[in-house]
Amino acid sequence: MGGFLANFLFYLDKTKSMKMPQALLLTLLFALLIGNPFKMNAQKRGYEPGYIITQEGDTIHGQVKDRSPEPFVELYPRIRFRPAGKSSRQKYSPDEIRGYGAGEREYISISLREDAAFFRFRYYIDPGVEKVFLRVIRRDAPLSYYHREFVYDDNNFLDYYPLIHREGEREMVQVTQGILGLKRQQLTEYFSDCEVLVNALKTKELKDPEAVYNLYLKQCLLP
Repeated sequence: MGGFLANFLFYLDKTKSMKMPQALLLTLLFALLIGNPFKMNAQKRGYEPGYIITQEGDTIHGQVKDRSPEPFVELYPRIRFRPAGKSSRQKYSPDEIRGYGAGEREYISISLREDAAFFRFRYYIDPGVEKVFLRVIRRDAPLSYYHREFVYDDNNFLDYYPLIHREGEREMVQVTQGILGLKRQQLTEYFSDCEVLVNALKTKELKDPEAVYNLYLKQCLLP
């Protein structure tokens, strides 16, 4: 707020020596640049226009911050949220809300358990574990496509691995393995009931998660 007052006083001083048209023009520019000082302060601190979805299913709009600024990114385990028209800040973990939006990004909270055996990772929806935020890339019943975002401990670099989930299934499938490309064996097992998709995986016709997702929707659903 102090910065806003300083700018306003500077503006008043400038208009004293101006003719009326010049003063009106500067007034308009000042209004456009300054706008709402509280909103500007929120944006400067890394907040984005967004919303949260409460456990009751209500959507509350406001300003959201879920990570620190680049280049050294930290994903917050509890997002920061300022409801519209209020200056107070609240924090929410994935267990406390159904999801949230920040800018153009959308997230859902899911109880996700990771199992690792012989360097083979599997992901299960398990109500007995803590929830995590998954970024929603696409949702087309009965299929959902998510990104599980994470930060490398040694360099604070933001990355993700893609997950696809079929409605009603307990397991999600990890679609790729870094630079190694599609996890074809696991995808073949997960979509074993769709011969067209399995054959496309074996012949390496599919190259990325979007191709797998789209082919399932077009070819693997019963009419």
